[in-house]
Amino acid sequence: MQETYDVVVAGGGPSGLQFARELTDRTEFSVAVLEAHAELADNDKSTGGTFEQVIQGYDVPDSVVMADSSGVIFEGPSTSERLDIPGYVLDFPAFLEFLGEDIEANGGEVHTGVRVTEPVSERGSIAGVNCLRDGAERTVSADLVVDATGDSAVLTEQLGMFDRDSAQRGIGKEYEAVGEFERDEMLFRFDHFDAPGGYAWTFPAGDGVFKVGLCWIDDFYERHRTDASRQIDDYVERWAEHDDRWTVDSVRETHAGRVYSNNSINTRAIDGLLAVGDAVSSINPLFGEGIRPGMESAEMAADVAIDALRAGDTARSRLAAYERQWNDEKGGAWKLQRAVGELLYDFTATQQDRFVRAAGGMSPTQLDRLQRYELTIPDLLELYPFRLADLWKAPTLARHL
Repeated sequence: MQETYDVVVAGGGPSGLQFARELTDRTEFSVAVLEAHAELADNDKSTGGTFEQVIQGYDVPDSVVMADSSGVIFEGPSTSERLDIPGYVLDFPAFLEFLGEDIEANGGEVHTGVRVTEPVSERGSIAGVNCLRDGAERTVSADLVVDATGDSAVLTEQLGMFDRDSAQRGIGKEYEAVGEFERDEMLFRFDHFDAPGGYAWTFPAGDGVFKVGLCWIDDFYERHRTDASRQIDDYVERWAEHDDRWTVDSVRETHAGRVYSNNSINTRAIDGLLAVGDAVSSINPLFGEGIRPGMESAEMAADVAIDALRAGDTARSRLAAYERQWNDEKGGAWKLQRAVGELLYDFTATQQDRFVRAAGGMSPTQLDRLQRYELTIPDLLELYPFRLADLWKAPTLARHL
């Protein structure tokens, strides 16, 4: 590992790796990715569910796709609807390794076992990072630093760009199971019995393999749980074992992660630094998808970074074009979706069923907008099962808007 690069990327998840991939593919700038885990594949927090925009848009090979899904099933406590939304399930560790190999093939460097600890500032601009490798402190300088440290937000939190304490917190856990799951759709279940304050899922993942897990938002979990002694492990185990539509013979891997989410309108650029992915809450606030928006944020940031590096100017005045683009394309819509999420994960059982039935009645055009997170206000009103008792939530929703 050198002492100086044109660009240093802190974090080897999808967003950081895609940013480095963009730069090494399109430029000759020296780029180094610094990842805390011993191997990229160890950064295995994601269920790997994604859609065609990732597979086709980022040239993801079949070799890292475990399964494709013919559609999506939404379930409530007592109803079910099939939505014509094709999807894919990635072998997430293999996906990360593929991105890293692509970077190295284009002349970039990927260094694992390197934990970035803090930014280095010179004359008011970020000029590198301090890090630990094999217990030794190192300083790596760069013209541009990228924080892609995910929900740890190592640099952005220290720099006041993202406040995790004010964000909504959630948790997810899943088993990668060996057994039988006969369907080829991605199943999502909205039911407080199975996932209080969130949803449960079961995804096909190849012959004799499937992923079964659940997630919740902490605030709504506490409101809808019936037994405070039950933890997420208990719920995942029950979800995996109680449904006769699948059989778990063994669990070969377990994935778990934390999420800190707001409406994604955060400071994404300062002098000498850009932030991508979950380091600035790029996760979708309605359904919690992270891979696709994280990679989209990386692509947006890379476009701006390349122009800035070529101009020899990495001041915020130039880098902020990325922040403006993100806010223009995602910000307003995701503020509204954050508000809808506040309602969705607090629904009664009756409302959950009504929501599922409404989703099942959406037109192909509306389903396409749903899959892209581009729902219009009429779409959202059509989906939302209003009840008078929800009026007390109006002040909370207004704060999000």
